[in-house]
Amino acid sequence: MEIVLEYLSPENWPRPKGWTVVGRVGTLALAFDPARQPFLIGDGEPHPLDAAEVNQALVAAVDRAGMTVWPGGWTHALPAAFGLNKRTTQRDRIERQGLHPAVLQALGSAASSSDADGIGVLLVALASYADRHGDGGTDPRRALDDAERAAANALDILRGVRRGKTLLNREGHG
Repeated sequence: MEIVLEYLSPENWPRPKGWTVVGRVGTLALAFDPARQPFLIGDGEPHPLDAAEVNQALVAAVDRAGMTVWPGGWTHALPAAFGLNKRTTQRDRIERQGLHPAVLQALGSAASSSDADGIGVLLVALASYADRHGDGGTDPRRALDDAERAAANALDILRGVRRGKTLLNREGHG
């Protein structure tokens, strides 16, 4: 079984309510029900899959998608970006237990971007900011809100510099 982690829009790939689609196996979508059981969907009724077989195939799928998002290596970047224990993302653990469908969905979505490696840099940077400087306490959403505000501030700073005369110097016109 070859799994491709990628974004599949709900409009084009309908799924039962509460299910998480993480990618494809051939021409069918790989989805997990709320109990984290894997299924193929897209051709009639959902077809259940053997979780052990899916988990074994996930190792290669995570590696491919991870290298698309973090070409320099994903083994440290993936857990840092998504706030996971590094042990959770080790190959032998993925092979035995898989990864949470939300993590697989997020990785597939990032890997599907035309600027996947840029998205990877941003994921790690924003997560790092949230973890180190966010004032979320026990609420990671608040820490991510802090990172969002900081990113907007950083963009304003960049816009101020890159619109000025320094941009002309950079282009060789000044």
